[in-house]
Amino acid sequence: MPIRSNLPYLSLAFVAMVFLMLSCGASLHPDRLVVHVPSHFSGSMRISTCVAGAPAGEVTLDERGLGQTSLCPAVNHSVEIEVIGSDRRYKLSSSEVQILRTGDGIAISIEAHLQQ
Repeated sequence: MPIRSNLPYLSLAFVAMVFLMLSCGASLHPDRLVVHVPSHFSGSMRISTCVAGAPAGEVTLDERGLGQTSLCPAVNHSVEIEVIGSDRRYKLSSSEVQILRTGDGIAISIEAHLQQ
C-alpha cells in the first residue's frame, strides 16, 4: 500500500496563506479625521494640511469653515471625515472628500461639502 504525501496540499495552502496576508497588508486604509463644526454650519469646509503644531486627528472649524491639521496624507492615501456638531454626527467617505495637492503630490488642503 503506497503512502501518499500531503506535501503538495500543504505547499498550496502555505502559498495561498502568504498571498492572502500580503494582499491584505498591502491595501491602504484611508486616514481618519474628526472634524468639529460650529452649530448650524453648512457649506464648504477647507482644512489646511501639514501645519506644524496643529492636531493630527481632530480639527475644529471656525465659523467660515476653515481649520488646520498636521496630518499630511501621502500621495496614495485618501481621507475619511467624521463630522461632529452639537446637533449632528455623520461620516463622509473618502469619495466625498477632496485632497488638493501641489504638482509633486504634497497635500495642501482637504475640502468637502457639509450638509446642514
